[in-house]
Amino acid sequence: MKFIVKPFSEILIKSKPVRKKYLSFLQTNCNLAFKKIDSSIKAKFFRDRQEIIVWSELTTFQYKSLITTLSRMPWIESFLEVIEEDFDSINDIFEKASNFYQSDIENKSFVVRVRRNWNHSFSSIDAEKYIWGGLLQRAKNAKVKLKNPDITINIEIKEDKVYLVKNKFVWIGWYPVWTQDKVISLISGWFDSGVSTYSMIKRWCKVDYLFFNLWWIAHETWVKQVANYIWKNFSSWYKAKFITINFEEVISHIVKDLDHKYRWIILKRLFLMVADILSKENEYYAIIKWDSLWQVSSQTLKNMFVIDKAAETLVLRPLISFNKQEIIDQSMKIWTYEFACNMPEYCAVISDKPATWAKLEKVLNEEKKFDFSLLEKAINNKKIQFIDEVLEVEKSWDLEIETSHIIWSNEVVIDVREEQKSQENPLIIEWFDILKIPFFDLEFEFWKLDQTKTYLFYCNKWMISKNQAILLKSKGFNNIKIFKPILDDSWCRIKTWK
Repeated sequence: MKFIVKPFSEILIKSKPVRKKYLSFLQTNCNLAFKKIDSSIKAKFFRDRQEIIVWSELTTFQYKSLITTLSRMPWIESFLEVIEEDFDSINDIFEKASNFYQSDIENKSFVVRVRRNWNHSFSSIDAEKYIWGGLLQRAKNAKVKLKNPDITINIEIKEDKVYLVKNKFVWIGWYPVWTQDKVISLISGWFDSGVSTYSMIKRWCKVDYLFFNLWWIAHETWVKQVANYIWKNFSSWYKAKFITINFEEVISHIVKDLDHKYRWIILKRLFLMVADILSKENEYYAIIKWDSLWQVSSQTLKNMFVIDKAAETLVLRPLISFNKQEIIDQSMKIWTYEFACNMPEYCAVISDKPATWAKLEKVLNEEKKFDFSLLEKAINNKKIQFIDEVLEVEKSWDLEIETSHIIWSNEVVIDVREEQKSQENPLIIEWFDILKIPFFDLEFEFWKLDQTKTYLFYCNKWMISKNQAILLKSKGFNNIKIFKPILDDSWCRIKTWK
């Protein structure tokens, strides 16, 4: 079995030394990836193409894995699965093509396309006419159709070899990974961060991942799954790092002590401050963010200007001109859409009517209220893992938490929303009192409660309450449920069993 790989067109216009360097990178990347499938698969490069030879019989699973690997390999624009034959004349080529294609084109329309490279006694058009003329005579009820035929017969001729194409696979190109320097990408697992990370892999960068853990293990586990998927499918030949920064205390401090208009902007500035420190320590040449201009109120040019002042390292935003639908469409193409659909946008929790056109001096003045010792603590406690190990070393927490629509006599509802949101849309339950403990205080206050009772956590989107329940359950508290009431009106007034 043999494959001919067509390189990304931009590579071929490079100078000979640069082209040779890029081909060498790709050969290394391919052979590293092929080891995971079968050691008999080897890549060899020529001036304008790559040939992949499979020396042993592959199982169906191995064959599909090989196709998938090549389909997601940077630098590859298209590749052909071929049968290689020697030939000595144009008639010899026809006979070999007839043996291979004749049964496929019977009772169908077809066209022959020939690509030729070398000095031969015939042209590519001569070969096409000769082959389709012979096939018309041999194949029953076959006919030539130049536009939209049922079958396109692709044949490549190089020197004294003819390649009869069994299958053609088209991909989108890219440069080979490792031809540029290291960057660090902020990843949250949602549509935007997955696509922005992919965009930098696509443009030949070595990408490491930086994750800010806002809501403990559940959030971290989901994001690691997304990052591992992106790495495994698009850059597994680079041993990337996954860096986790625990921001739970930072979030708690921001929500309690900072003006809601500037919370989101200051949080993003803190992200960049951390990324900037890591970049200087690890020689990252750029920080990758997922912002799209004016997609949300915090992503205006003025706000981005204010946010970027927090870092000296170059900040790149690959999605700056994308709209939301374009980002979602791209996530479908790279198969991260399903991950993102099930991923809550955690940062939105603290985004409460953010300033649209913030002024730097006002943000800096508000930022003075922030306790930067918490940031220093978070950086010092960072966790660094290789991306191929992040799923293996995870603890297996039970993420299933019981959900209830009804409150029973020995149960207590805790509204875990922050005070402002709780006041704007109060939860009122007849016959029952409600405890109000904001999510950022719940871990520290829950153990003080009467543990003979069962507690039902409530919030609007359910995700915050679920994560707090997971956190406390992991610490041995089993008297916890998620409360999802059936609402009677906009004021959350509900009736329950007494």
